Amino acid sequence: MAAAITTHVDITVTLTGAAAEKFGFGNLMGIFDHSITANRQDGPFASLQDVIDAGFTSGAEPEVNAWATAAFGQERGVDAVLIGREDVGDADWTATMAAVTAADPNSWYITNVETRLEADILLVAAFLEATGTSESPKIYIAQSSDAAILAGTPGHVGLDLQAASQNRTGLIYHQFDDSLGGSIPSDGYLDGAWASYGGGFDLDAPDGAGSWKFNQLSNVTFDSITSTEAVNVFESNANFFGRNASLNFTQNGTMAAGTSSAPRFIDVTTSLDWLKKRVEEAILSVFVGVATKVPFTNAGINQIREAITDHNANLVIVDAVIRYLGSLDENSAADIGQMIMNTVPWFTQRFGYS
Repeated sequence: MAAAITTHVDITVTLTGAAAEKFGFGNLMGIFDHSITANRQDGPFASLQDVIDAGFTSGAEPEVNAWATAAFGQERGVDAVLIGREDVGDADWTATMAAVTAADPNSWYITNVETRLEADILLVAAFLEATGTSESPKIYIAQSSDAAILAGTPGHVGLDLQAASQNRTGLIYHQFDDSLGGSIPSDGYLDGAWASYGGGFDLDAPDGAGSWKFNQLSNVTFDSITSTEAVNVFESNANFFGRNASLNFTQNGTMAAGTSSAPRFIDVTTSLDWLKKRVEEAILSVFVGVATKVPFTNAGINQIREAITDHNANLVIVDAVIRYLGSLDENSAADIGQMIMNTVPWFTQRFGYS
């Protein structure tokens, strides 16, 4: 009698339940003082025409319309935009952010706001910095025309954000504040254009993360920045949309935190947020999908590992960590070292250093 086939090949098939809903990193929220609806959030809108059809026309709400035009006018952009509402009764922008978030904290990831005032920018930045430890992380692309950023004058908004170590706020300088400043209305919303272009990276795709530097934007005018002014902007980890060698592009793609020589890049924050959410979602799907419970054995650990790495080679780092934790006593120092080395391609691919 022949040996059982399981002597050579032993397959386990596990039936799981529905997968957890994925957090959307491709939604952009713009928060404005408008009167089209009483809602704290409207949308999502997948096109400029959808925004117009909802009542946010250039005549009724020129600022919202100009921002949406900038956001939807990019070669690559976000999946959708939402429009939040600042209420006249809000005590400050902290109250506004709390009210908009309460309406649906999971509806968006990237944030723009209408205000250009330093005090307001600092409040929004502080509010969104706290989302880093929440189930709904967010980032903020702020815009300012403060000439002190170019001059390097102490105490400007960029330096204040840097001093507060804001890992979730990227500040960009622009000479125009609103739809009335430039040659076309959308020129006042560089923040919307840049947030949409950067938010258009598909973080779930291989090589999906991309740099927020060297982005060529449409429907906005570049700022003429001298070399001295550029140094001053970078000293505060702020950004600008400038021109070099007849090319218009964003510089330098950083959050406010860190020093000018060691800044926090925007794509590092977005990639870390993406990794955290996708791992949480994968593990939750395993816990909910099993009929009884995930066993505290190597088989159970492997079940979690397989869920995390399924169809996603970018998560090899998590694969290595879980294998290390799941069978610590079975690994030699050389094996553990190899696992660490196996994570290097993930870092180089994910953060764009390859």
